[in-house]
Amino acid sequence: MDYCDFLLQSKKSIIDVSSTGRVERINFNNATRDSVLDVPLQQVQPFYRSLRAYVDIMNRPENMVTYMMMPGDIVTFDNWRLLHGRRPYVSKSDRLRQLEGAYLDWDEVMSRLRILRNSVHGDI
Repeated sequence: MDYCDFLLQSKKSIIDVSSTGRVERINFNNATRDSVLDVPLQQVQPFYRSLRAYVDIMNRPENMVTYMMMPGDIVTFDNWRLLHGRRPYVSKSDRLRQLEGAYLDWDEVMSRLRILRNSVHGDI
């Protein structure tokens, strides 16, 4: 059970590209994808076929890195640059599986970095 109520919803493209066609960000999260599909009716089935193909590519063993975390392990990564998830497993003990997550907003991170630089070097 989560510590607070929330209702996530996203209408972002799954793959964001720049004006030059360079992939800039992946927005893939089935739990937050909006239930309203904003495509013409004739594109619904092709969309879902493409989505299935994309998921199949992501789930190929050669496209994954897997490892078992141990108690006390910490993993950090850029959530906009790395697709991540968890696999089921059977515990060899009576211990419950617990994973704590935390997210940082890049605007806040960069703001704090500027403040720290200013405190060390004066006005920048």
